[in-house]
Amino acid sequence: MAYFKRDRFSGTAPGVSPRLLSEQFAQIAENIDFESGRLQPVTTDADAFTLSNSQRRSIFFYRDTNWLQWNDDGVSVVEGPIPADTLDRLYWTGEDYPRMGTASTIVAGASYPAASYRLGVPAPATAPIISKTGTADDTQTPDDVAYVYTFVTAFGEEGPPSPASNVLERTDTETVTIPMPSNQHPSGNYNLGTGAKKRIYRSNTGSTNTTFQFVAEVSFATTTYDDSSESFALGEVLPSGTWIGPPDDDTSLYPNGPLSGLIAVANGVFAGFSGKRLCLSEPFLPHAWPIDYRITLEEDIVAIGSVTNGVVALTDGAPYFVTGVDPSAMTAVKLDIAQACVNSRSVVDMGEYLLYAGPDGLVAVSGGDGEVVTNGLISVKQWNADFNPTTLRAFRHENTYVAFWNGGGFVYDPRGEEATLSNLSYTGEVRGGYMHPKDGELYIIIGNKIKKYRGGTTNKTLKWKSKQYVTPKPVSMGWVSVHAQDYPVTVRVWADGVQIAVYSLSYSNNAYTQSVTVPSGASSGTLREPIMRLPAVVGQVWEVEVEGAVDIDEVCLAQSMDEIAAL
Repeated sequence: MAYFKRDRFSGTAPGVSPRLLSEQFAQIAENIDFESGRLQPVTTDADAFTLSNSQRRSIFFYRDTNWLQWNDDGVSVVEGPIPADTLDRLYWTGEDYPRMGTASTIVAGASYPAASYRLGVPAPATAPIISKTGTADDTQTPDDVAYVYTFVTAFGEEGPPSPASNVLERTDTETVTIPMPSNQHPSGNYNLGTGAKKRIYRSNTGSTNTTFQFVAEVSFATTTYDDSSESFALGEVLPSGTWIGPPDDDTSLYPNGPLSGLIAVANGVFAGFSGKRLCLSEPFLPHAWPIDYRITLEEDIVAIGSVTNGVVALTDGAPYFVTGVDPSAMTAVKLDIAQACVNSRSVVDMGEYLLYAGPDGLVAVSGGDGEVVTNGLISVKQWNADFNPTTLRAFRHENTYVAFWNGGGFVYDPRGEEATLSNLSYTGEVRGGYMHPKDGELYIIIGNKIKKYRGGTTNKTLKWKSKQYVTPKPVSMGWVSVHAQDYPVTVRVWADGVQIAVYSLSYSNNAYTQSVTVPSGASSGTLREPIMRLPAVVGQVWEVEVEGAVDIDEVCLAQSMDEIAAL
């Protein structure tokens, strides 16, 4: 006798012949959460926020209170690296140039971010022309002195110095005047208004080298300063000699465009990229991006992500692993896997590794290696024809990889012993999204709404179609049973590729009601158990499908009622 029972379920493996699938795998798996082992439908999405327009493509939940929104695609947002920062600094890339803001600027007005500043601090354009007054001290050997000055934003961010001034001989009885004319003040949305400063530094020659040391800090509006400080009174050495801003919209300097893909790395370091260059910031100083901290790769960078002990750079060629204990001493290693990143929006940080769309399937890359994790599940041809790798928008949700295309999507679940793959039914386009790291919830953009993924109270309709069960010889399957947590459930059965039965089973008042669609003309009726008689058809290849918005525990095909009762 032949029977087929399924009480443990898994997803699809479209790259495998339906006859050769493992017992629990399916030909169709749609809108299903497989975490419990049973067929459990995912819930609908819930409205969370109404956006300013239906063109928004990037969002961020700021301070657990305010939704920030952009029309720009792929805006990358990172919170400031300083713990308990009272200004609530926020940094982002993906607009015309890298930006930053605080609570007082971001959430002013009706639509956020309301205002922001250009990330980075410029250097004064020209050297000051210094002069001196007073009488030299004949008892003192004069010092050769030169000066530089820097701009300091209202947030205390110091920029690189001006070119050095002319050199004068000076003794401690003489006063040097340092002009800092207002026509050197930069334009370009820098935070150099109220509260901004200038810092002045003077060269001081020691036993081994010459350094610039702090002289004074003055208001940004100050245009001249008279220095009469003695050499021993000078302060700290100039810290910002290499602190230039990140790549921006100055195409003469950055022909590959502004910094993109901003992420936080360990120890307060930020990272981003422009063209082939991976760029790193000073630790805990996101406005400072020294040239010495930039690493040039062989291929153009498409996206980056932070993993244990470093950064993975995904390119239009092979991926790279960039590692080191300090941004000044990072090294890049090309990984031995020929899988380009075909879509920056497909990249998802899964914690210890990244998942992204490659030319041959879904690729996982950790610190030292990578693999195509959908090998054996999806063929290369199917991946490119059916899974829309170049247009996916993917996100992390409860340690699963959730990807959308216009009108649908899929979930890759690596949590079990066997990775599962299932489809999602969607109408319209999911244009963007955000996974809130504090609670792991995923929010997606549909139309002019932010929706909480699977946040609704209504179940979607799941569909699961079994593998093809091939009997040693043709048989007649007489019965089909479906045990579920609730009803209705629709059951479909095929024999040798012909659909022989479509039954809908409902439950109320301690009785089951069977409605028949196929075969036509068959009568419906009331049942004591969720077991339905099949038409008298002989076949060798059998398939069964269940559909419903309820949890389904078991489905079984059998030749006799006794077999079902014994299972």
